[in-house]
Amino acid sequence: MKNVFVFSSFYKPHLGGVEKYVENFYKRLPNHKVTVVTSKYDKSLKKKEKDENLNIVRIDSIKILKDKYYIPTLKGFKEIKKLIRDNTEIHTHTRFYLNNFLATLLARKYKVNHYHFEHGSSFVQDGPSIVRLFAYIFDQTLGKYILKKSDLVFPISEGVRKFLNRNYKNIKFGPTLYNSYDFKGKEYKNSAKPTNPKLLFVGRLVKSKGVYELVEAAKILKEDGFSFTLTFVGDGSEKESLERYIENNDLGQDIILKGRLPYQQTQLEFPKYDIFINPSYTEGLPTTVLEALFNNLLVVATDVGGTNEIIPKKLLINKEELSPNSLARQIKNSFNNWDKLKIQYEKIYKEDKEKFSWETNIEKYKDVMKHI
Repeated sequence: MKNVFVFSSFYKPHLGGVEKYVENFYKRLPNHKVTVVTSKYDKSLKKKEKDENLNIVRIDSIKILKDKYYIPTLKGFKEIKKLIRDNTEIHTHTRFYLNNFLATLLARKYKVNHYHFEHGSSFVQDGPSIVRLFAYIFDQTLGKYILKKSDLVFPISEGVRKFLNRNYKNIKFGPTLYNSYDFKGKEYKNSAKPTNPKLLFVGRLVKSKGVYELVEAAKILKEDGFSFTLTFVGDGSEKESLERYIENNDLGQDIILKGRLPYQQTQLEFPKYDIFINPSYTEGLPTTVLEALFNNLLVVATDVGGTNEIIPKKLLINKEELSPNSLARQIKNSFNNWDKLKIQYEKIYKEDKEKFSWETNIEKYKDVMKHI
């Protein structure tokens, strides 16, 4: 049985796209003893515990950016060093984090096999300009080192691969291992057109997710006499500002901010809605779009990252054309062409069910590793 240490800067109970990928991929990987190495970002969390067949080790860390970026203390660095020195294979996820740079550095020092999974398809776009500058410098130095020195880099979408090819050289690529979905009990259902569509957004409430464009689009729809409700599931730095916008524009009856929900509860939310909105400016492969598609929602989204690998490009909004008006138009068009789109979505659903199967992507990984 192969012993693998997986570096993910965050893990449960924090649960974003990278964390869901790590959980789903490694719980399904046979003949591997997997330990997830993550930040001890909350002092109340246990140092070590199990998540079904996965071991979790939380490294002593300090916070340098609110709820976003943690780095190992000296004690944490020594913990990482010991883990790598004593093991046979290292996996890192996402180039943005110092833990992954240290893991890469030490993997080379101790001649440990190292494979990197990249989830990002752009440079950091959120936060103050000083934070974005710091992130860009990190990307061009330590992030570049992670990518260049990994034995193989596995992009999680073709959009990620294209970004890496444009911005970095001398990367040894493995196959694309898609962020995928658990299809147990899922089949396509062609639902009837609703009278008043229920719109859903799931994600971080930050500028790069297009949340302001979306609330302004909602204002336009209301002024045009279009009846709807829009629900936001998620939390983030723009929540208070969005609440003020909703109040100031008398949208309280139309827009609901539910806040952050546990993952399982979020999954139960999807079937309650009709159209999913993802007006993001950057994505690796948007898990929420997969979740919406396989819960039979129509999708209104921007053509960023790997989104067009889920939904055909012709049904997406060009990122350069994203605005409240274009978003409002696309929502109306989706509703007005409901029956026609539902027929198209049945075909999309069937094609994506093969592409975004965990079993399919784990087999691709296993095939590569057989020949190394």
